[in-house]
Parts: sequence; C-alpha cells; structure tokens
Amino acid sequence: MKVPAEQLAGMLHGQVVDPGAQPTHVVHRDEGWTVDVSWEVTGELVDWLAGCWQLEIIADLMGGGETRHPSPPVELTFTPGSGRYTASIPMRGQLAPGTYDLVVNLTTTTAAGTAGALGGFVVISKVTVKE
Repeated sequence: MKVPAEQLAGMLHGQVVDPGAQPTHVVHRDEGWTVDVSWEVTGELVDWLAGCWQLEIIADLMGGGETRHPSPPVELTFTPGSGRYTASIPMRGQLAPGTYDLVVNLTTTTAAGTAGALGGFVVISKVTVKE
C-alpha cells in the first residue's frame, strides 16, 4: 500500500568519521573510526509506528566479499512523538585493508517481531582502509 508523503516520509544519511570526528574517505584499520548515521521520519503517521529499527553497515570489498556490521544489527525502538534518530557504528578492526563500498542498511521489525515494511539504504562513497 502506498502512503502519501504528507502522512509518512523519511530521509537517511550516513558518513565515515575519523577518530577526530571529521568526515573522511581514508581510515586506519585499528583506529577508532565510525559510521555515523542519522535519519528522520515525518508525517501524520509517525506517532502510530510501533516496533524497532534495525541498522547495519554492509561493506562490499572491491574485488569480492561482502560483510555486515555489527552482527546482529543495532536495534532502536521507535520513539513516538519524535521521528529523529541517530546512531554511531564503531568499525575499529572490523575490515581488512582495502577499498570498500559502504552501504547503510535500515530495516524495521513490527511490534510483533516480524519484518516491517519501512526501511531504506544509502550508499556511502568508497572508503579506503589502511593498515
């Protein structure tokens, strides 16, 4: 069922951040870098949402190999009255040296624990992980 934008719409943003809290495209494997994610859901139906967000980072190594972080995904409960959310996914030591396409993957589960209909993804430009 298609929902009109005035009833429910959303935006999703993600970026790689170095240990000094600066956006970057080059990180060192064993430094405390993160993927910072923010999203907002707006519209008349926001207060009616029930369930949880599931957030993970998909790392696709150039030349082959996909991994998902963290495992299991970060889970955040819907917040009635506020459609704004943020999360920071620590990536220290998670990826071997190489160049990756990173994707923020956001899905939902219903209050009953089944797969929800809301979600989205955003591709973060390539990131190079150095030793």
